[in-house]
Amino acid sequence: MEDHSDMTSVEKILKNDRFAKHVGIKLLEVSDGYAKAEMEIGDQHLNGLNMVHGAAIFSVADLAFAAAVNSHGVDAVAINMTVAFINTVRSGKLTAEAREISLNRKLGTYLISVTDDAGNLVANLQTTAYRKTPKK
Repeated sequence: MEDHSDMTSVEKILKNDRFAKHVGIKLLEVSDGYAKAEMEIGDQHLNGLNMVHGAAIFSVADLAFAAAVNSHGVDAVAINMTVAFINTVRSGKLTAEAREISLNRKLGTYLISVTDDAGNLVANLQTTAYRKTPKK
């Protein structure tokens, strides 16, 4: 298992996230237990009602979460995510900020907020991550 404790290593791992690249998500900031990502909304992100698709909103939040949870040098993956969609958005950028609220040897809990260009809340997510045991 690789040691991801420095931010350069975390960013390298996330740059290999082919899905995030495909949908246009960019990682802006990473620090211990925190990350910020953004996505420019394009026509491909809209649903049949011409609003940003829930999966697009979830995806930008998920990348911010992945960066935050893996910022401590231990590989971690989501085991539960709950999302509340608050407002609709049709254009501009989505910004997701993930903040760690608790961390122990095996689990981490994170809150993620997704906002639009005007700072309006689009979605809130609460996530729980499983932290893998490093190989010796």
